[in-house]
Amino acid sequence: MMPLTPRFYKGFWKWLSPPLVLLVSVAGFFWPAAGLTVPVLILAALGLNAFGRRSFCAGVCPNGRSLSASFSRLSRGKPLPRGLRSPMARSALCAFMIFCVINLLSRTGGEWALVGRVFWLMYTVSVGLGAAMAPFWKPRAWCAVCPMGTLQDTLVSGARKKRGAVP
Repeated sequence: MMPLTPRFYKGFWKWLSPPLVLLVSVAGFFWPAAGLTVPVLILAALGLNAFGRRSFCAGVCPNGRSLSASFSRLSRGKPLPRGLRSPMARSALCAFMIFCVINLLSRTGGEWALVGRVFWLMYTVSVGLGAAMAPFWKPRAWCAVCPMGTLQDTLVSGARKKRGAVP
């Protein structure tokens, strides 16, 4: 595994992320199977979560990196309002997006192109919301409410409770 140092985060990989995000976003429109890269990212996020809370988000997530690279000079740099980043709001958004994915997947009939289209759609919605939020708040404002980060936090919290580490 690559070391997630500040140099890694700010270096070449940060600037490679926007073209990769754009590639998946555009390619998925013309070739829906490109959306199948999204479940791979989801599995990677859940797997890397074993190394630390939101370790995928901090060091690997192409969306967060592309937001940092693309909006660092355009952003107002203000923190996201508490109401938007509250646990209730984050959980509601996560549940809504999971509901949408399950609902749309149930209509695909197992056809791989349609499955890819569902994940591509959720990916482009996430990218679009992140890009819409970045100019008003910090560049990675979306990361504070991202359903993938919320899911990671929930799984870590549940594992700690199961082990008796959290009351």
